[in-house]
Amino acid sequence: DAVKPHVAALDAAVAQSKELLEGNILYMHQSTELNPKNEAKQRNLLSLAASLLVEDSLVIEIGFNAGHSSLLMLSAHPNLRIIAFDLCEHSYTRPCFNILADAFPGRLQLVPGRSQQTLPRWARENQLRADLIHIDGAHEPEAAKADLQNAKAVARHGAWVVFDDTCFSPLRAVWSEALETQLVEPPSESITFCPTNRHGIARYVRAPARRAAATEDLLWELAPVLEHRGRMRHVLVLAPTDHGQDSLLGYLSKHRLWRGNQPATSKKLCPNNTERHQSAWLSLPLRCDLPGDPLPCLVQLVAPHFSNLQQISECFPLVDGALVVVDCAEGLTEEFCQIFGKAMTQGLQPVLFLNKLDKLLSLQGDNELCYHRLAQIVDRLNDIIEESPARLSRLAVESGNIIFGRGSLSVAESIGGWGFQLDDLVAAQATVKHWTADQVAKLKPRLWGEHFYNGRSWGSSGERAFCKLVLQPLREIFTMLESATPQEMQQLRSLGIVPKDDLVGNAWKQSAMEAWLPLMDILVGAVANNMPAPAAPPSNSVFYAARSLQTTDGQHLALGRHVDPQQIAHLTLPRAVPATTGSWLLNGPAAVPLSTLKASPGTMLGIPVESAAVGAIIVG
Repeated sequence: DAVKPHVAALDAAVAQSKELLEGNILYMHQSTELNPKNEAKQRNLLSLAASLLVEDSLVIEIGFNAGHSSLLMLSAHPNLRIIAFDLCEHSYTRPCFNILADAFPGRLQLVPGRSQQTLPRWARENQLRADLIHIDGAHEPEAAKADLQNAKAVARHGAWVVFDDTCFSPLRAVWSEALETQLVEPPSESITFCPTNRHGIARYVRAPARRAAATEDLLWELAPVLEHRGRMRHVLVLAPTDHGQDSLLGYLSKHRLWRGNQPATSKKLCPNNTERHQSAWLSLPLRCDLPGDPLPCLVQLVAPHFSNLQQISECFPLVDGALVVVDCAEGLTEEFCQIFGKAMTQGLQPVLFLNKLDKLLSLQGDNELCYHRLAQIVDRLNDIIEESPARLSRLAVESGNIIFGRGSLSVAESIGGWGFQLDDLVAAQATVKHWTADQVAKLKPRLWGEHFYNGRSWGSSGERAFCKLVLQPLREIFTMLESATPQEMQQLRSLGIVPKDDLVGNAWKQSAMEAWLPLMDILVGAVANNMPAPAAPPSNSVFYAARSLQTTDGQHLALGRHVDPQQIAHLTLPRAVPATTGSWLLNGPAAVPLSTLKASPGTMLGIPVESAAVGAIIVG
């Protein structure tokens, strides 16, 4: 229904041109009769466009015609931009382009001319690269083959390519050759499309001749991420005093720090170990693999000292979200609520980790009181969010931005990290308790809030669903791990709760919980799914750095990113001159040179400066 007015406007423009319309994704050739054979094509193109990252996603379309394919893709995605290449030989093409350009301002561009010439020239003159290539231009085999080959130069790593009209044998031969020569590769078996012989769908292959040797290289893994702003999340870690954030950071670093062979010119960073309860590294880029996405995301945690308001405030311009770590047994402090309020005023979207849930259960034997403790934390933070002038999403279990669990036992051990969203815990119990899919679906909306079960029906009396379905099962599991009889251990193994044999005591118990509900992907995934990507900096941006770190050979690197000058206009900042050209990724204990990579604007980087800076600076 949303596209019908636009379709009608395009049809009217074609009719006014008095020229017959070429066949397209909606209509038969030289007709306005809907083509039922193209329904699968329509669904595939819609789903591909909708699946692209929310920020910084681009489509290159070869063959705009009257714009019907562009309309479908623009309607499927809120921010998608399209650059269309077309001969513009039809009198209706430019009027149709103008209609869509007005309907979707700033999101559509037309490049006239023969794509075999205009696309290579555009690739040389522009740094933009596409996430999806839609090829529906010339139908001569050599021209179509040239489009398919030339488009790789404007494709991002892992970009989709849709090659139209493979129902025609000459074009089907071109597509088959591209698959055989590994110019493109078919999607993985986990990704399905509507079956059709009317177009081919694949991904461009990354340098197949050297891919096998390069996959262990750190920069090979990082390249698709650093070139795409939509794959980045810059996140401030906030916590009240000593609420387990350092052991959590140690756990995440151990399991999700970027791995791989680093360039020989990489350097070690001097750790900041002068203060207790402070992460050794200010910058912790973590790898996040989301379901259905073959390429990873980068979740870059910025971890200033938890009680230093100046350090925290100086990090605000670097980040777009806040990972809030709260010991749910200790609760919130007034000082932390003030810091949290400042972060919300800056528009940082929060994700809440209610840490040390096992500690709360051990200290408080009443499940109902435990629930109220947790709810008080959530409600207090939501009150602060609502008081903020920024338009931020509330913390809500159904939104996936609240995680329950335990970060880790200690910084040194980095084991025992477990956690869950409420849906995860119900799903983990469903098989063993023989709950049907319908029963699970009915339980999920009742897991938090004023939902009670009296043994026969849901109502306003009885046991709270959160206590019955979340807290009590956890208590029973901890009790069984404490006594650890053979029968109890067999019952736990049926759930997947299997402790590590080489551990004892509390570490043994927490490792069992980690085996059942591993925290790393739940927490990092919640951050990636609920926080925005960095905004594109304006053309007059400046490089703002919150801190400078020193390498073991004495070089100083200022950690920051390009920001809008208006964002920091209220600050009086000294300027630093870059010591050398080039930039570095601060990867936990290492600084990795990015000389061979072109990082997207907005990436958080280390820039070499002449001397250490005490606080925030502008570089350049």
